[in-house]
Amino acid sequence: MRPTSSIPRTPGFGATILLLGVVACGDPAIDSRRPSHVEATLSEDIETVVKLAWQTQEPTRGYVEYGTTPEFGLRTPLEADATSAHDALLLGLPQETLIYYRVVSWDGDSAGASESGRIETGRIPGGIPEMEVEGDGHSEFVLVPVLGNTSAVTIINPAGDIVWYHTEDRDLDFYRARLSLDGTSVIYNAASVSGDPAEDSELVKVALDGSETTSIPVPLLAHDFVEFRDGDQTVLAAIVVEYRDVDGNEIRGDKIVEIDAEGEQKTVFSVWDCFDPAVDQGDSGEQGWTFANALDYDSGEDAYYLGLRNFSSIVKVSRATGECEWVLGTTASSFDFASGSARFLHQHQFQVRGDRILVMDNDGALETESRVLEYELDVEAGVATQVWSYVADPSVYTFVLGEPQRFSDGSTFINWSAAGQLERLDENDERVWKLNTRAGYVFGFHQLADTLYAEP
Repeated sequence: MRPTSSIPRTPGFGATILLLGVVACGDPAIDSRRPSHVEATLSEDIETVVKLAWQTQEPTRGYVEYGTTPEFGLRTPLEADATSAHDALLLGLPQETLIYYRVVSWDGDSAGASESGRIETGRIPGGIPEMEVEGDGHSEFVLVPVLGNTSAVTIINPAGDIVWYHTEDRDLDFYRARLSLDGTSVIYNAASVSGDPAEDSELVKVALDGSETTSIPVPLLAHDFVEFRDGDQTVLAAIVVEYRDVDGNEIRGDKIVEIDAEGEQKTVFSVWDCFDPAVDQGDSGEQGWTFANALDYDSGEDAYYLGLRNFSSIVKVSRATGECEWVLGTTASSFDFASGSARFLHQHQFQVRGDRILVMDNDGALETESRVLEYELDVEAGVATQVWSYVADPSVYTFVLGEPQRFSDGSTFINWSAAGQLERLDENDERVWKLNTRAGYVFGFHQLADTLYAEP
């Protein structure tokens, strides 16, 4: 049963309440820093997001305490700059839930706080599937596209509640979504991945309150992209399909491009830089020669990692030079697989951690079963040794996508995309959390986040 509330709701505009009173937290001499005229409103576009606005007589910094009980339990980040007109977003909230909040001013000490207010969140749009959860061993938010009869970018909390959503009805795929580094939005790729690449593909940016959507045209955009900082600059890099004429035949390959805010592209790597279609033929098919499907960036190494599905190989690329530093897999591999080590086939996402790599092996086990493999890489000796493997129980088959992630405590998160299943294993490989969506829905690649707010 959902909580009840006497707060009025204005059709089409969500609930709004205004608090004028304040409660002192400190010396009466500092009343000018106490919050007043506190207004809470549901976002018109994403009704699980609450927008707070308030005023102070003199410039100060503040934050909002909020939660599903009068004890709050959550808070927004402290404002970076002092101001007299303030605003904040309350994020990570379930639908149709009564939320308690109060504003606190801060300027080296606690200057004052507003009275406690309440507002009820709205409903998730119809068509977005509900989730079923077993266990409580997972604590992060999951940002992940959900693809099916209704397609949406979603953020899911550990209890399986969708706390943020953006629906998409154009005839394109979107396989990757990321929280922007500046903390203002969600970025996702709208592309044609399952068929011919699209000229009208884009990287789309949606404000966290849903109030603004912008896009950067990236023709022939593929499965994956990354965002990272390079000094004071923020870089977007993506996989883009590249066609070349080879001896009179049009060959479909891939490249990595970096994209500026105006959509200008700079190629930093092309598969033609390292591979020759006459020699490195791979498992070519309708999707072309290499069919790149996963992209990661390592800031410590200043290197990209690119997954090539039709090569069943993963390439490490120097960002500075565009050179292939090594290739792991079946086609053009720099590594021999140690005796007894399984090989992956048609892999999708992966995670490189030092001398270890975790790989989503989509087709290497059985035709109806996928698994995750981990290798230890001896780059000097050119040897890859399998050190771990995992198959879900009961087993699942994810014929596309899929993404594994290992944590420093030894636990593992696995996204069995096409099976509509996410799961968390503890350091002993015991499943401590599992989430499933309805049959017919597929998860894209995921991003985990402890908080939906940007790092200060």
